[in-house]
Amino acid sequence: MTPGAAPRWAAGVAVPEYLRLREGRRPIVVVAPHGGRRRRDIRRGDAVNDLHTADIAWELAERLDAHAIVNHGLDRNDADLNRISHLATRAPEVLALLAASVRAAEFQGVGGTTDLRAPQLAGLAETPLVLFVHGWNMVVPCCDLGLGLRRRAGQLTGRFPTLSRRCFEQTIARIEQELEARGLGSAIGRRYTASGRDNAAQLFSGRHADHENALVAELARLSNEGRVDAAQLELGISLRWPGAAREHLLDAMVAALSTPLSAGGVRRWEGLEAAEPIQTDDDLEPAYALAAVLDADRGVAMFCGVEATGSDTMTARFSLVNSDGTMMLLVGEGQWEGQTGHYDLEGLSWRATHENQRIDIRLDAQMIRYPTHDAYLDLESGLAGSQLVDVDVQLAFETRGEIHGETYGRLRGHVRAGDVALEVDTLAFGTRGGRRSGAPTARLRVLSARADGGITVCKSMPSSDAHLSVDFEAAKLGMVHAQAQSTGAFTLREAEILARVPVWRPLGQDRFARWTFGIVRCRYHDAQADSMGTFESLELFGPQA
Repeated sequence: MTPGAAPRWAAGVAVPEYLRLREGRRPIVVVAPHGGRRRRDIRRGDAVNDLHTADIAWELAERLDAHAIVNHGLDRNDADLNRISHLATRAPEVLALLAASVRAAEFQGVGGTTDLRAPQLAGLAETPLVLFVHGWNMVVPCCDLGLGLRRRAGQLTGRFPTLSRRCFEQTIARIEQELEARGLGSAIGRRYTASGRDNAAQLFSGRHADHENALVAELARLSNEGRVDAAQLELGISLRWPGAAREHLLDAMVAALSTPLSAGGVRRWEGLEAAEPIQTDDDLEPAYALAAVLDADRGVAMFCGVEATGSDTMTARFSLVNSDGTMMLLVGEGQWEGQTGHYDLEGLSWRATHENQRIDIRLDAQMIRYPTHDAYLDLESGLAGSQLVDVDVQLAFETRGEIHGETYGRLRGHVRAGDVALEVDTLAFGTRGGRRSGAPTARLRVLSARADGGITVCKSMPSSDAHLSVDFEAAKLGMVHAQAQSTGAFTLREAEILARVPVWRPLGQDRFARWTFGIVRCRYHDAQADSMGTFESLELFGPQA
């Protein structure tokens, strides 16, 4: 194709300026639906555009010599090109181009024929493959493959697969093999199954054969005849940001797809069961969380934890908050083997003894470094200004006791993350609970190791008669004020906030929670020297807050 020339299959279609098109010679169509950016101020409910996916999709198409439809400018909050309803009503030109590119790919897949009405041609050569490139805002080197299916413990479930079993067993298997060979993870529907009725990948499941839109119905018909397959690539942050993992991803995809694609045929998925809704098991063990000031002089604190989110799923986070206004974060979701105290994610190992007397944490992965603590107030802008850093963490927490419901103990080991290099030997606090522990309630707590060797645990919550209040307008970043119990158990006077990370969470029914955590400098009534500590605040807003 001549550089800059419009694809022949785009003839007669008014191409929107936010699209970049490519004509290839392989029966592959690469699509980036969410590669644009939001240019206006953020609004409640805005979705995050998939940063870097436009560049990745284009490079992948070039290296594969594939067709490409890449959105590099349209904000998904204006029109979502991954929604069939939006394609049919708000972006009909994009739908027309997608159908035209599939037709062109099928010409190549069956040796150049132009007779798309001949189902007897199906299975004689390569079946066109449509690849939707998306972003998964988890810091994991994993490609979650959305095929209208979910794989748990080797078992596939799903009602509307977007590809033939032959394509799954050949092409998708090669993709997973090539990713694994390069040290990258893969999953089938770990988080995103591409099974929602309105998901663009479902254009190729056959379920819309009776759709009122003629192009939607045509793509469904071709799919039912085994003449086109589709897959959704959800790429973790570690695979999208510039770096070695991204290059490994591209190399893996090229290696897997440079060989002939599978031949199609009428779809048969015998033995495929409908997916059961993911249910949270209330009998799962409570979540683990640790918090500690790692370096009082430099103002570095750690907040980390793991939680089982279902009978075979988990989530993990590890964050470093710095008083200079920056922070580093790893957050991810993955499979859980169901063993008490044992959690593994790409690069992360968490091991707790049965009695919870010791926790060992190993982290050999990447974290994302944000230049501001306010990144989560506008995640897209925060991600746009972030960078990846290599991390090496080895920590061991040994429980020493409990005070006012908080477990405390010694944390030892080392932390290497970007420009942070610390030998750790400090007091840390551990808690159990998590989101499954019941409806959220407002709370505020301050945890600190005093300079005189004492421990400060001060909490304000329904189960405590201590009183704390936070004023985020006081001082530079805010102040926590304490009122001592009548017993004099707490001598905390106030805690000046030195670093704070706010996170808004929707709770449903117009209710929201603002979870804020960070570093404080504690001052005491008894004139003891100040000490550094951590704080956590949960505020509820909306009806019945």
